[in-house]
Amino acid sequence: MKVAVGKMIPDLAVIIVAGGSALRFGGDKLMVELGGLPVFLHSVREFLPVAAPGSLVVVHPAGRGGEFRAVAERYLPGAGIVWAEGGACRSASVRSGLARIPLAAGIVAVHDAARPLASAGLLVRLVAEARRSGGAIPGKPVTDTLKRCGETGLIEETIPRSGLWRVETPQVFDLEKLRAAYERAPEADLTDDACVYSMAGFGCAVVLNEQENLKITYPADIALLKRRECEAKG
Repeated sequence: MKVAVGKMIPDLAVIIVAGGSALRFGGDKLMVELGGLPVFLHSVREFLPVAAPGSLVVVHPAGRGGEFRAVAERYLPGAGIVWAEGGACRSASVRSGLARIPLAAGIVAVHDAARPLASAGLLVRLVAEARRSGGAIPGKPVTDTLKRCGETGLIEETIPRSGLWRVETPQVFDLEKLRAAYERAPEADLTDDACVYSMAGFGCAVVLNEQENLKITYPADIALLKRRECEAKG
């Protein structure tokens, strides 16, 4: 197993959410092999050496636990992954992952399995900021001009981009506070854990991430990553 940047953090839990339906991708993007490893296992391999023992949880799609376990054992035998079954929406999947964390307190990172490029170095930076601010998420300032369009496709408004960020994962929080935030919003169906956290009144900082952290959404994203892989090999 590749050794990640930084030492093991004894109070860090990691939830890797792999329970989505991938409707826009048109297939199972998490099982696509990239660089000799299925997409969902890239972040597992990267974050396992940093997480506390027995505290890295992979949330798999409902009814597919056996398949995900078998693939993980084939590529990362004996990795010590904790498994949880995903729910009907992302928030439900995160709640399922939180329930499987053995730590009573500490720091928790929630990461989308469809972002295979996130590094352990980024996670360590976010943990440090979360200890200061209560929560920390990676992002990049919006540099494109933003337009709001109506149903006809005609432009209705130009959105000022000052202060706007495109945010990513892993998103890192105080574990007790994130649990409390989800308890306060039991029916929340949100795509972003920082939203749940902020709605509960907890502080969260955005940390600049200059590294590539692509979220695989469409087949073209896989093609792009494979092309870059070939270019890197020369």
